[in-house]
Amino acid sequence: MEEEQIKNLILFLKGKGLRITPQRMQILTAVFLFEGHPTVEDIQKEIPIISLATIYNNLKLFVELGIIDELPYGNGISRYEFYKTNHYHVICESCGKIADLNFPALTEVEEIASNITGYKIQKHHMEVYGLCPKCHEKS
Repeated sequence: MEEEQIKNLILFLKGKGLRITPQRMQILTAVFLFEGHPTVEDIQKEIPIISLATIYNNLKLFVELGIIDELPYGNGISRYEFYKTNHYHVICESCGKIADLNFPALTEVEEIASNITGYKIQKHHMEVYGLCPKCHEKS
């Protein structure tokens, strides 16, 4: 992770009254450095000295704090990424791989949903499903 991001994360976690443990920093670094959207198992492969339970518990905490997003799409196995605004996901229906789709926010959808239902819309998610190039080539 970049030094500035590490400092900001440490300050944020301390501000929430949390200890800055080596395990927490290793998990955050593993998510940050992973190309794509890692599963818990992917993270453990990078840091095998940390138990699956510790990784699950810390990821759950990071999701609750809004640092990490859990992506429970596709094949039922959750994947993770650092929280980012204004992007969507394209998910492979075969292998579960997730790619980011940077696209302008669909705020009109939120406005229409609010007008039709009377709800005060706070956020939305969009997923697009298909086959990644590797799975498409196999089929």
